[in-house]
Amino acid sequence: MATLTARERDRRANRYLLGTIAVVAVITSAVLHRPVLSSDPVAFWLPTAAGLAYGSGLWFLGERQDSKWLSNLTWAGWLVVFWVLLWTKVVSGPAWFLAVIAGGLAVTAAFPRKTKPSKVDKVPLAAAKPWSGSDVTAEPTTHTFGRRTVPAVTITTRDGATRFRVSELAGFFDKETDTVESIPGERLTFLTRVGVAAPDSVIGEATAGLPDDTLVLIDEKDDSRPAAVIVDEDAVTFEHWVRTLPED
Repeated sequence: MATLTARERDRRANRYLLGTIAVVAVITSAVLHRPVLSSDPVAFWLPTAAGLAYGSGLWFLGERQDSKWLSNLTWAGWLVVFWVLLWTKVVSGPAWFLAVIAGGLAVTAAFPRKTKPSKVDKVPLAAAKPWSGSDVTAEPTTHTFGRRTVPAVTITTRDGATRFRVSELAGFFDKETDTVESIPGERLTFLTRVGVAAPDSVIGEATAGLPDDTLVLIDEKDDSRPAAVIVDEDAVTFEHWVRTLPED
């Protein structure tokens, strides 16, 4: 039996958690609507069925699309219908509200976002060579959390050096997260892509004018500009280098 990586274990645990929350939401809704179930069951079952369909269909689709407007539209639809039902009292608004949550979480747990398996061969940490480019250097190392030692990367820019966990960098390149933060206790630095932060945010203002999807490192001590910009071939080779490192 293959040994799961820490990221794979975390993803599995998250699926169980989402499934549990979905079940709890349905049970909670049923308990809260006990009087309605006995007097007017349609007022509960109709919005519940519609909410489950909406959550497992449109809401799930909206969350999986790269288009922000579609995601925002599905959220707006969920809330608008909720307030309309509360105001009209035709059927139960809270039943709709909880059912959409349950449907969305249940289908997310059942069909998690899949990442393409990396075809890069792993290299033992001790045998891995440093990487350099775009005024950045990266060197394989380790970091100790209590009794556990994990693979890490020391990244050095013109602003200084800090460390990132290899597993978190790999998750970033698998697009499981838009931004990765340096290891707690190290110099606070963020690795992100241009375009994922709001234009009026600190990162958005620091990266204004750069092409979308450009890799940037932002140092918390001077966040008015990127500490480093990793572009073109350097971005490709850096990602490849990270993927060759063991995660655990």
